[in-house]
Amino acid sequence: MDVRAAARLHAGANDRRAWFELTATLLLYAASMALALASIGSWAIVLPAMAVASAMGLRVYMIQHDCLHGSFFSTRSANDTVGKLLSPVAMTPYEATRYIHNLHHTHVSDLDRRDSFEIKTMTLREWEAAPGWRRLVYRLYRSPVTLVLIGPTILFGVLRRMPLYGFRTGLGDLIGHNLLLAAYLGVIWWVAGWPGLGVWAGTVWAACTFGALIPYVVHDFETIHWGVKPELDFQTAALKGSAVLDWGRLFDLVTLNIGYHDLHHLNAKIPGYRLKAAHEDLEAKALIESQKIGFLDGLRCLRLKLYDEDAGRMIPFPKAPLPSGAVAAR
Repeated sequence: MDVRAAARLHAGANDRRAWFELTATLLLYAASMALALASIGSWAIVLPAMAVASAMGLRVYMIQHDCLHGSFFSTRSANDTVGKLLSPVAMTPYEATRYIHNLHHTHVSDLDRRDSFEIKTMTLREWEAAPGWRRLVYRLYRSPVTLVLIGPTILFGVLRRMPLYGFRTGLGDLIGHNLLLAAYLGVIWWVAGWPGLGVWAGTVWAACTFGALIPYVVHDFETIHWGVKPELDFQTAALKGSAVLDWGRLFDLVTLNIGYHDLHHLNAKIPGYRLKAAHEDLEAKALIESQKIGFLDGLRCLRLKLYDEDAGRMIPFPKAPLPSGAVAAR
């Protein structure tokens, strides 16, 4: 049995498990947010409660992500309904996000379709040929300050409120999402005023900041494989264009096992609550061999900025100016 056939054996939702995961996540999110809002002024309580709320907010996003793939529940109606209702906590409209994310899965590791990735990547050849102003813009863009500390919050806090893809996927879903979010924020303001909105904003920032590390590391590690279709086949793109985040059991629990990302790209119909067990089964059968990245090694991936097509790996920015004629020589 090949790896794709083996992976299909693990696909398919378990509705009872799905409802348990959803209910537990929402209860923990609601309880931690309520505790944080009720304890404003007592940082010893507020900060831990915000940390839990941030983690559960990120988990809500991962549940919505499974709904986007139609894998969390067994029916499309359940996935779509729950995915849309989760959008004010997930901080992203459902239909537009599904459109964007499906593009990402379709074109993973494709050098000709890097526009479908969350994080833009230049090749070394493009860097060598680029004028100084473009290099500066790219340096600023690829800074951890932009991609981790600031950019994700701007993306989910501001840009996802706008019809970036809404004209293709329907403005109704975007409007509905914004109305749900406004209602949710209205409740927080009514309960705790402006300090309450500050607590909420802090949980969103923390979730966005930590969550941003995930797509960066799983698709920007040193030995990632990029290619061009038709030479780039689906299986190679999925398994060699994605890594596994070996960040511990708590991380797996909070993120619904999204760190097992190569298998997720190979078969997105495997729900997150089955993904780790599926990956372990395929590993035990020697059908999958993943690039596993620990947390500290993941942070070191932040120094990787360019894809060297000749070496077939991600590299940092060149330390010294290129000699005259280097571009022509390549």
